[in-house]
Amino acid sequence: MKKMKITLLLLAQLALATSAFAVQMFDFDAQATMPAGVGGAAAAYGRIVNGQAVATPIPLDFANYEYTIVVTGLTLNTLGTNSFFSGGTVAIYQDAATPSDWASPATFSDGTAVLTGTLATFQRTMFTSTLGTGTGFVDWTGGTQLGQLAVADRTGWPFLTSVSRAASQVQAGYAERWDGKVEPEQEVVATEQMSWSELKAGYR
Repeated sequence: MKKMKITLLLLAQLALATSAFAVQMFDFDAQATMPAGVGGAAAAYGRIVNGQAVATPIPLDFANYEYTIVVTGLTLNTLGTNSFFSGGTVAIYQDAATPSDWASPATFSDGTAVLTGTLATFQRTMFTSTLGTGTGFVDWTGGTQLGQLAVADRTGWPFLTSVSRAASQVQAGYAERWDGKVEPEQEVVATEQMSWSELKAGYR
């Protein structure tokens, strides 16, 4: 059992430590609420923290805006070491006015929704009482910047997060800290049209 737990921890660490090799992602730091039981819904409120360190799949202006991610409507179907959720929605917001504040969850969603989508299923696995991981897949369906993604690039984005219930990691009013990412399975290319001269210049 101990060997299996160590193996699972190493696999989780490997899955979550791919930031150094990732080409594009939305890197986020979030706080999550959990339902009291089966049938209730989980939610998460976080900030996109890429800055200039890692490229985002669509252009984001971190110098002038704050970007947040909000997950809502994740209905808990089964509860246990492996808990399964369904029916979630994900939105990434751009805001230049109101700084996000975990004491006021509404401040995470009062900007412009640049991408919105579904998190149809989500699995949370707890390895210890305070340490776990979460996995799911996002399909982007809306938002002001959806057109930045080709139709073929809008589905099946892995949603990966570490889960911490340590008191030092969790904000008041929340149950867990989610430190994770949403990323395309392959690097996405902007869909804007390029002039003939721009195309030729790229080959010089």
